[in-house]
Amino acid sequence: MPLLDLHHVTIKSKDLDETVRFYTDVLGMRQVERPSFSFAGAWLEMGNTMFHIIAGDVAKTDGGDYAYSQSASPIDHIALRATGFDAMRQTLVDKGCAWRQSNIPDFKLWQLFVLDPSGVVIELNYEAEAEAAGSEGPSDENLIATGRFRAA
Repeated sequence: MPLLDLHHVTIKSKDLDETVRFYTDVLGMRQVERPSFSFAGAWLEMGNTMFHIIAGDVAKTDGGDYAYSQSASPIDHIALRATGFDAMRQTLVDKGCAWRQSNIPDFKLWQLFVLDPSGVVIELNYEAEAEAAGSEGPSDENLIATGRFRAA
């Protein structure tokens, strides 16, 4: 049986409202109806892929807290294809997000990396040749030579 596509990603959140705001206001996802589960959460839509955000006790570590970090998370990063590099970079600046950028000329790929409120790294990949004419692409600010995220 072949795999078809990514259905959803589930992210544990210590602050549901802040996390929903990040994914909707910063990344532009759309909140959709969610079943009435016994725990707090939200469902967000991005094309055909869903992001399920869970909160409350179900999102806590075995130690009973929210002591997640990138190094302690079972998710290293989530990579998404995107368009509109320059506009998204400006959105990240305007929203005060911790972000980095990368240029991988061999693959004609521009990248933005941003932390969500729970410390999950979101990698946004832009096909440089598909970006609008006049797009600037990565600048020298917050540039990562390796394309690997480093904390702000």
